[in-house]
Amino acid sequence: MTNSRRPRRASLLSGLWILAASAIAPCALGQSNWKPDRPVEIVSGTSGGGADRLARLIQTLMQEKRLVATPVNVVTKVGAGNSIAFNYVNQKAGDGHYLLVGTLSLSINYLTGTGSLGFRDFTPVCTLFDEFAAFAVRADSPIKSGRDLVERLRKDPAAVSVGITSLGGANHLAAALVLKAAGVDVKKVRTVAFDSAGKAMVAVLGGHVDVAPTSASVPVSHLQAGTVRVVGITAPRRLGGAYADVPTWREQGVQAEFSSYRSFAAPKGLAESQVAYWENVFAAIDQDERWREHAEKSLVHLNFRRSRDTLKYWLDLEGPMKAVLGDLGMLK
Repeated sequence: MTNSRRPRRASLLSGLWILAASAIAPCALGQSNWKPDRPVEIVSGTSGGGADRLARLIQTLMQEKRLVATPVNVVTKVGAGNSIAFNYVNQKAGDGHYLLVGTLSLSINYLTGTGSLGFRDFTPVCTLFDEFAAFAVRADSPIKSGRDLVERLRKDPAAVSVGITSLGGANHLAAALVLKAAGVDVKKVRTVAFDSAGKAMVAVLGGHVDVAPTSASVPVSHLQAGTVRVVGITAPRRLGGAYADVPTWREQGVQAEFSSYRSFAAPKGLAESQVAYWENVFAAIDQDERWREHAEKSLVHLNFRRSRDTLKYWLDLEGPMKAVLGDLGMLK
């Protein structure tokens, strides 16, 4: 009798497993095949700036290449150093139909108290590229090189005025990291904040400030026209093109590099299938010829990172950001 019961028990267990598998399989299949079923919003914290232009280019590529089947809209939520955009996306927990253009603000706002949200409050999707800072002076400036600039500031940190786009912003941090590495007391450096990098460059050309660290794409036309000189670039190696003769800071004896990232994040609590969908969309964009031409023209360094590597990058960046903000007296 014992032998006759065993097959029956095995048969019963097999039946239960089949029922369980049939119940789970449709759910798993649905998760692995997740895709948007209504319009997608790409949210930018600026209007007309670099993040906004990036959002609109990504929108165009997603739709023209049919990478996303539903409509893709760009939504601007301007104000409070990107905090309004952060708050808007943060309220959409678990919803894969919202994408946030991620800038360095994700890594610094919560450290300075500009906002309460930081990268930990979102789901990382990807990083697209890194952007380096170029230090531009007027062509007839007595500052002839990066070495010349730091020597003046070592002797007197207030001897040179530095035009930045915002206190604690990417260009300000680029200047602080370079000058600190050169032995300059960064708290004593005279900084002048402008609404945009373009206005900072106009101030350099007009002689109102001595130097402006900006994204490398900003001064390139002036560099080609011979109206500015770029005395240093925060890249690990020379950029080439219009910047072929511009030395890195390391070449000039200053052990400093800096890059500001452009990434995409989503609301917290996204499922793995939702993250995987967007990773694959952006991976396709990363290989697109038009995108690569745009990157080359914009002088950015394509450096595609998927979700997990983006989170690691953000975590690794936190320590250096805390240190430089502390040096500037801006750490909350």
